[in-house]
Amino acid sequence: MPRGKQSGIRYGQKKQEGQSDTAQLIEIRSHIRKKYKIKKGNLFREPYLLFDSTTEKILPGIFDTLEKDQLKGTIQKNPDILWIDKYGMWILEVDGSVHDRKTEKTRKRNELFISNHIKLIVVNISDIKELGINIYDYIDSQIMERIKNG
Repeated sequence: MPRGKQSGIRYGQKKQEGQSDTAQLIEIRSHIRKKYKIKKGNLFREPYLLFDSTTEKILPGIFDTLEKDQLKGTIQKNPDILWIDKYGMWILEVDGSVHDRKTEKTRKRNELFISNHIKLIVVNISDIKELGINIYDYIDSQIMERIKNG
C-alpha cells in the first residue's frame, strides 16, 4: 500500500456517510456486465452470502435479504459486487477509509472469501486516488491477472 498505514482521509478521501458508494458500485457493476458479458442473473450488487460458522465453508445461495432463521450458525457477508462466470465466483470489494481502521476485520473477510476459492479483487479507493489510477483500468487488470493465474 503506497500510503503506508496512514488513513485514506489524510490523502483527500472523503469520509463516507452511509451507502454513499451506491452510485459508484452501480457504475462498476455496469462496466463489468458490459465488458465481460455477464448475464444479469449472474451479477449482483451487495448480495448476502452465508458461511458455516464452524467450518467457514460457503453455504448454497445468494440472497437479496436474510431472514432471522438464516442467521443461526452462520457468518453473513455482504460483498459490494459478486458475479459468476466460467471462471467461478468473483467478489469485488471497494474499500473506503473505514478499512484503514478495521484492518483485522478486513483481513478476515478477505481470507474467508479466498479460502472458499472465490476470486477476490479489493479496490482501495485511497490507493487508487493517490496513484492516479483509473479505477476501471485497475479492475480490468486485476480480473485479467486472476484469469491468467487461474
